[in-house]
Amino acid sequence: MVMPGTWSYIRLDDHESSSKILTAVKAGQAPYVFAVMSDPQIKDPPDRFYKVGVVAETRPYNDDRAIVLGGLLRAEITKFIRVGEKGGGLWMVSLKKIEDENHDDYFVKSNQHVLADMIKIRDLLRSFVIRAEGSYLFDKRLLDLLLDNFENTDWGNKDAVDNFIWSTLHAVPDLLQEDKQPILESMSLPERIELCIKTIKKRLKLLEIQKENMSKDGKLIRRARKTEVDPRGDANKNDEDDFVKGIHVDIKKRWEQFKLIRDHMNEDAGDVIMEDLEKLKSLGSPQGNNYEWPKYMRRVDFILGLPWKEETVQEGNISKVAQILDEDHFGLVCEKDSICDQVAPKLLNPGSRGSIICLVGPPGTGKTSLAKSIARALNRKYIRMSLGGVRDEAQIRGHGITYVGAEPGEILKLMKRCGVKNPLFVIDEIDKLGQMSTSGDPSAAMLEVLDPEQNGTFKDHFVACGFDLSRVMFIATANQEHTIHPALRDRMDVTRLPGYLEVEKVEIAKRHLIPRLMKDLGLIQNNVEVAWEEGLISKIIRSYTNEAGVRNIERALAKILKKICRAYLKSKNEEEPVTKFNVTEQKVHEYLGPPKFTKDRVRPTKVGEAIGLAWTPVGGDILYVQVETYPRLQGKKVFARTGMQGKVMEESDEVALTLVRNRHPELSEKLSELAIHLHIPNGAVPKDGPSAGITIVSALESEITNKPIKFNLAMTGEIDLKGRVLAVGGIREKIVAAEGAGIESIIMPKDNERNLHDVPEAVKDKLIFHFVESIDEVLENAFPRDPA
Repeated sequence: MVMPGTWSYIRLDDHESSSKILTAVKAGQAPYVFAVMSDPQIKDPPDRFYKVGVVAETRPYNDDRAIVLGGLLRAEITKFIRVGEKGGGLWMVSLKKIEDENHDDYFVKSNQHVLADMIKIRDLLRSFVIRAEGSYLFDKRLLDLLLDNFENTDWGNKDAVDNFIWSTLHAVPDLLQEDKQPILESMSLPERIELCIKTIKKRLKLLEIQKENMSKDGKLIRRARKTEVDPRGDANKNDEDDFVKGIHVDIKKRWEQFKLIRDHMNEDAGDVIMEDLEKLKSLGSPQGNNYEWPKYMRRVDFILGLPWKEETVQEGNISKVAQILDEDHFGLVCEKDSICDQVAPKLLNPGSRGSIICLVGPPGTGKTSLAKSIARALNRKYIRMSLGGVRDEAQIRGHGITYVGAEPGEILKLMKRCGVKNPLFVIDEIDKLGQMSTSGDPSAAMLEVLDPEQNGTFKDHFVACGFDLSRVMFIATANQEHTIHPALRDRMDVTRLPGYLEVEKVEIAKRHLIPRLMKDLGLIQNNVEVAWEEGLISKIIRSYTNEAGVRNIERALAKILKKICRAYLKSKNEEEPVTKFNVTEQKVHEYLGPPKFTKDRVRPTKVGEAIGLAWTPVGGDILYVQVETYPRLQGKKVFARTGMQGKVMEESDEVALTLVRNRHPELSEKLSELAIHLHIPNGAVPKDGPSAGITIVSALESEITNKPIKFNLAMTGEIDLKGRVLAVGGIREKIVAAEGAGIESIIMPKDNERNLHDVPEAVKDKLIFHFVESIDEVLENAFPRDPA
């Protein structure tokens, strides 16, 4: 049966009606025909014809009794017309094109689901090709072509999805007409997708039955399953004895390994092992040009090497987990508490389908080391896979064995290497995982790994059988949450790790970095003592690093300690080696060079200038908003903005200007004669976001009223057109930056008062906070009171 968008070769019989069709096509008198299947349960036409079929283009073929049909579109019969005598004539039909129900909204909203279903169909087709190989004869060129073009298909296009479904039904051999007809008749794309998946699954089951009937006395499949009590006594043993007779020593060795673990393997894995062993047995030996031998032997070895039964005994003490996290990581109190909450269910029920932990934070904030600590606390083996730059789905799910140089995917490779089925598996840099490409969709493959509903039967293309990942504890890490694939993010519990404060970095350096570096560099082993000048580590952090984490701090400290290593080795050539070293600020300048960074210290603001607070990936910072007015010139901008402001910040500028104009109707004539220039210094640094709203209003108000803003005052907050002050993010980092810059007072939204609990008490005690809800309150607190 021809399908829309496909071509079929049809050989006609010697019936009179067939001869008339053949003559008409070859004479060019029947450019189109209506191809329809018939119900075998009904004898007489036209009742036996299904109502829905395919309008097809006709072409003659270089054969006396053959034509070629090209499917164009689906149609429904509205009327039958008999042409010619009964028994020898033809049936003509009136047709109505089948139009789908409107599923545009569904299709757009479910684009990811459609893609996932297409991948299911593709995987079923791959499985059919692999399982049919060597046991079921058919022309697989159509399936190979369909699979090769899969990655180049636009799955956001409804027609492309439909074409893939019709091509699948055309390419898979021996599908039952009772299964294809409902798909032809369906007027719903989602329904056709679902029916197609069910049809291919049904065909795969039929293939297995065909293979079982073809195999000699069916023993191949029976051996792969778990041994059961057999009323025939030693029949199974006799079959096994028959199998091992005369086989190569390498096959016999794998057979013995398989018998030891087959009770722990799933049914599919046992089937694949036995099929490959039977294949190897038929090949005889690896001698000569037997290029297939190593291919099947590698797969057998790999499957046998997977951890089907081995697992470690998990630690069940949640207090020990918390203790180890505290020992290994300073600060992050709330974050470590959240991790313990997510780990607790795994301790109560190690086999449960718990949520996936995703640690999100800037580089160097301890995401990977936290995962290592969790593994140590739970007594689980630790394995890690980095997804940075992964663009090929096969790197995760492997290649089918039919490919030259086929390899398993990294997931099962690492599982085999670790040797247990319940490790702690870190998926590093999940935000850098590639999206859909010509080499597949790695995000969809990773979805099968991380989704608790799917990973119990994770299928690598190389092994061609399911493997249970449900007992693995997965922890993902990412630098940015918004770049994680939405479907993956939906399946993970995100724990955000903020950047460290300076006081926390100092403690981390003292407690962890310096002792570890002293040991790694060999200073402790040689009894070398290093004393650091009071407050020096804090100065190193401020002057030589600018990051949220501690990687550059570690590099700076390592550079200093390497200089000390060199000095110690040099002194060993003298009579008494020096074992005590003092690190001073002068020595730091000598070792590290002049300071690389200078933190802004607050300076007095002039008229038209206000201090704002900003969040950056490496912490907080202060920024100045500057406004100048000048006579409006012909052809010049009325409102100029500079300083690399982003789109959101430019919108805040417009809202702020509107608010200030409405506050001063008496100055409307004056303002109409002025141009305004708004600038934010550090022009090479891009700036964006809504949190500078109240700062921009204050700077504009200052310029228009010619009044300076209070000294040592900074502010942050979004505004709306009605003058309300809205909450913003990054409060912890902004407040710490303000205190470090010498700010004494901060104006911030009332709704952000709850965020102060994240700020260290030592920082809060040095600041005065003004919590506001409207722009009137902002300006009341921003400007000095007029003398009475």
